[in-house]
Amino acid sequence: MGRPRQFDERALLDAAVELFWARGFDNTSVEDVSRATGIGNGSIYAAYGNKRGLFLAAFEKYCEHRARFVCHVVESAPGSARDAVRALCRAVIDDCAAHPDRRGCLMINSIAHLATRIPEVATIGARTTATMENGVADRLRDAQTATGPADEALLSALSANIIMTTQGLIQLSRMGVTPPRLREIADVSCELLPPAWADQRH
Repeated sequence: MGRPRQFDERALLDAAVELFWARGFDNTSVEDVSRATGIGNGSIYAAYGNKRGLFLAAFEKYCEHRARFVCHVVESAPGSARDAVRALCRAVIDDCAAHPDRRGCLMINSIAHLATRIPEVATIGARTTATMENGVADRLRDAQTATGPADEALLSALSANIIMTTQGLIQLSRMGVTPPRLREIADVSCELLPPAWADQRH
């Protein structure tokens, strides 16, 4: 059994997420994280082995947070399934606007730059994307089954499209596309939902 951490691991990983997100993996060192947190290099190396281990712990924390964010928004949004999808898109756009210094999504950025070098990045990214798609599918399924049997193939495709749209909105925001334009783009994807069940309110 490993020794318990002698530091606040959540605070350390939060700081590591910020640094890796802002600077990227290659331009962030364990020493940078140590300076930002006041936690000694030795303690960080003892806990995570090396920079790769520290990054993967921070990356997984970030991805878990993003998945919870998506699932919470679509689950808790009032109204119809279409309302829930629109709420998700608006929440993503608002989140982008709240962080103008960010450079996109840490998950997408890391998959693009590190997936071949650090295979765990692709694995975590795929698992996170599946969790987000499943969260959307659950909300859509509730609406569809209220009017008839579930079409799992359709639900899977629609949910994947919705998550693809939200990730695309983040990338467009990174390129400087304005929130009003992002909302216009999101609304097009929202219209893809079948009105026979997507507009039913429960």
